[in-house]
Amino acid sequence: MNQAEQLHTLARRYCMIMSRYWGRTYSRLMNAGRDRTEDGGYTLEAEKLFPRYLVLDAILAQLEQSDGTEFAAMEEAHKNILSAVWNAQSLFTENKEGIFQQTAAAERQALADYLDRKAVEGKVGVSKLPYRRTLSKVERTLLWEDLREKWGIRDLWYPLSDAKTADIEAFMADYFAAEVGIEALKAILSAQGIKRIFELREFDHSPEYQLDIEGFNPAYSINGEGYWFAADMDWVIYASHENSITIAGEWLLDRTKKIWPGWEERRWLDWQERLRRGL
Repeated sequence: MNQAEQLHTLARRYCMIMSRYWGRTYSRLMNAGRDRTEDGGYTLEAEKLFPRYLVLDAILAQLEQSDGTEFAAMEEAHKNILSAVWNAQSLFTENKEGIFQQTAAAERQALADYLDRKAVEGKVGVSKLPYRRTLSKVERTLLWEDLREKWGIRDLWYPLSDAKTADIEAFMADYFAAEVGIEALKAILSAQGIKRIFELREFDHSPEYQLDIEGFNPAYSINGEGYWFAADMDWVIYASHENSITIAGEWLLDRTKKIWPGWEERRWLDWQERLRRGL
């Protein structure tokens, strides 16, 4: 990486690390029961925490609209990165006032100051991150249209809808994670020559990506249900809010079954049926 790419990578890494830090700090506040007042509002302590990770997530999504390779020099990269730092917004950060705005501004300033120091030093020295690029609105729209047309996906998909065909199977996500695991799934995809994967999410406000297989993690998250697939869309993985993971595509489903003894017993069941069976 040249110095411009390294500064871009450093900004991404900062947002990732500090967002996780502030998120964990807020979780501890919640667990201690100090995030809400008696009337249901947020405590002052909470209001000085959660805007920090929300604004960092917004900055990261804007930074990742680029991969950092288009900058000719450190100065150009620095200028463009600072523009994202000060201007990036999301559904959760727009039109905020008072303590939220003050806290978010302080977090933006902390990142800007950090990058200023690194740019002045001239030697960043940061290890490469897995490729991840935020999709443009046009890309998102076209991918959703193609995915829905090819696989018959509507608001929900199998097993939460009746879109079952011979090359689709849904499993209990916790058993899949424990008995197959993401690394085995990555190995299957890599052996097929797949290097880049698209990630689409349930919510309109959630960032959607093209990413390296290294950063691929098909799981339900704060960004909602997800769909993962490659450019030719001959396979799809769907993670729902009901602890299901759907594997679609004849070759991917066959190879998953081959490395998973007893997969038949791990087909998806809702929570009531799981409790009834003791699973």
